[in-house]
Amino acid sequence: MAFLNKELKKPDPGPIASALLAQTEDGSPPPPPFFHAEEATNDRPILPFHLSVLTVIADKADWLWHLIDTYALRSDNSLTHDLLASGQIDEMRYFAEAARRLGVPFLCHVPVAALHPFPDEVLLEGIHDLDWVMMWPPEGPDGQEANQRSQLLCAPKGEALDRLEHSLQDMPDLRQRICLTVPSVLQAAQRAAAKERALTTRVYQLKQKQPDLSAHKRIGHFNRFVLVSLVFAAIALAFLFPPIAIAFNILSIMVFLSIAGLRIAAILAAKRLEQAQALCFEQLFASPIVEEEWPSYTVLVPLYKEASILGDLICCLTQLDYPRDKLSIQLLVEADDHETWQALAGMKLPPAFTVVSVPIHGPRTKPKALNYALAFVKSELVVIYDAEDRPNPLQLKEAAMRMRAGGETLACLQGRLAIDNGNSRFLSRQFAVEYAALFDGFLPYLADKGLPLPLGGTSNHFRTDILKAVGGWDPYNVTEDADLGLRLTRLGYRIEVLQTETWEEAPESYPQWVRQRTRWFKGWMQTWLVHMRNPLALWRSLGTASFLTFQSIIGGMLISALIHPVYILSFALTFLALQIPANEASSLFWSLVIANSVNLLLGYGGAMSLGYRKARQRYGYGLATILAMPVYWLMMTPAAWRALVQLLDNPHHWEKTEHGLSLDRPSLDSASPLGVLTCEKGPD
Repeated sequence: MAFLNKELKKPDPGPIASALLAQTEDGSPPPPPFFHAEEATNDRPILPFHLSVLTVIADKADWLWHLIDTYALRSDNSLTHDLLASGQIDEMRYFAEAARRLGVPFLCHVPVAALHPFPDEVLLEGIHDLDWVMMWPPEGPDGQEANQRSQLLCAPKGEALDRLEHSLQDMPDLRQRICLTVPSVLQAAQRAAAKERALTTRVYQLKQKQPDLSAHKRIGHFNRFVLVSLVFAAIALAFLFPPIAIAFNILSIMVFLSIAGLRIAAILAAKRLEQAQALCFEQLFASPIVEEEWPSYTVLVPLYKEASILGDLICCLTQLDYPRDKLSIQLLVEADDHETWQALAGMKLPPAFTVVSVPIHGPRTKPKALNYALAFVKSELVVIYDAEDRPNPLQLKEAAMRMRAGGETLACLQGRLAIDNGNSRFLSRQFAVEYAALFDGFLPYLADKGLPLPLGGTSNHFRTDILKAVGGWDPYNVTEDADLGLRLTRLGYRIEVLQTETWEEAPESYPQWVRQRTRWFKGWMQTWLVHMRNPLALWRSLGTASFLTFQSIIGGMLISALIHPVYILSFALTFLALQIPANEASSLFWSLVIANSVNLLLGYGGAMSLGYRKARQRYGYGLATILAMPVYWLMMTPAAWRALVQLLDNPHHWEKTEHGLSLDRPSLDSASPLGVLTCEKGPD
């Protein structure tokens, strides 16, 4: 209580007196603050204050006394914590009754203007360990301060509540400076009091401490002009000077063959990796961790205009199989997202859930929201889920055990992403094939070889201390996952792929798909440009193999999407020209034709073979779906050029993907006992 005597400068008066001067809900005067309803009997002891409150609000006295007797042998006095965490006791009723018996005001809501800023010596990660926050003195009816000293808003639990009762008994005047609330309101007040510090020291940490690794710099007008001029000049020179066109062609062949080589290597290693991963998963769960040894876990779920799917989301996250006293699920909602806030106001969230208000500040991006929430996270592990995600209930436990077995250099685990509306439309079906090839085949191979892999943006499980040490996410990169994955690899950390999956909803309309793909391409462009600011430094930090892999995956994918139709058209025209008898071709020309033919065969063949193997295993898709993949790839070119235009004009704009639009997602009841959705095979 020594901190009560520390005074801070009072701001301009605000309308907070009514809340601070409120008494009990029914308006009745509070009873004396130190009494117990229970009298000592032969078989019932006098209870400490925090347990005596339970006896007043519990619906079944016999059940409660049985629990009290059960917990009597425990030294941690955790009965109220367990009952509140499990939802068996309503926290609002509990703390309102405690406030009534202590004779102090009870607040359901705290105006932000009433809060002191947190002192700098209090770490952001430790704020939620404190059961108090300071508030300015309230005003009386005439506008004068009713109390000359600051108020203490608190939500003490267990023995801390007992100590508060004893303090009030010893110092009755202290009751004028105490207000009680519930832990969820207190945590929201604590974050509000520390908001400015979080924004200035944590959210933009990467830009502040490692500006060369952040995408915050916009391309200037002169540089835009130069870039556009170079693009048009390259196209013109390729048409005017055949040697330059040949050089570009050879370069593109090298890029495409490198990607094809990685895919073919992934196909050859697929069976070995599948067996190794299945064995690893089986061994992990053969000897599970003791309940008390599970690491603390925070689930971060960024939301923006997601009112329509909140019910599904909460249902899925509630099914996560993890000790509830070690789990915190945080829904991150933009402060001005009135639609989602209104939907949440009509819901009673389970005890593990917390709603975090993300301040309107800086770029309106998902990584900005994640960084803000991460500033207050103290758990050992943290995972990101999207609003439409349906994660396997065992995923957290698998990740926790993999982290423990993987050593300190294992920084991140990527859950396998799968599509549960793949049979709806052509786009969603091809999206499902793409995800199967990527998350079931390609990424496990890259992880096995220790090569950099682009993260999927959701179902990313991190060691919290490492994530904070590398600067968190870049708020200015709209594909923050790819950037973070490469940054972790550059710093010597490992990324692996989980066996459990998370089911997602794929876009079904082309405009919606193009907007999502535009953001992805733009973010990959940002990632390539940021890390290639100093190519030699990147080469040294990654090593030759990883450096070339990065160029193939990110650079090659972008080049492929931008020029794919032109490449196919030029090859087709060349082939048709060879059919004219009068045309004579040189040996160089024939060499290029053969090289491009091999390039197409290996490029298309490698991607389609990997997609066929993995999509058949997961969804049962046949050849007809696989043979349509080139059409899907050609559809990416408009999104790639649209991304390039946005990169020049509006690089930090986040084009949101709308969720909950598909009518063909399996119901949650169709999940297996392990939460693994099975998609029926549609017509091929």
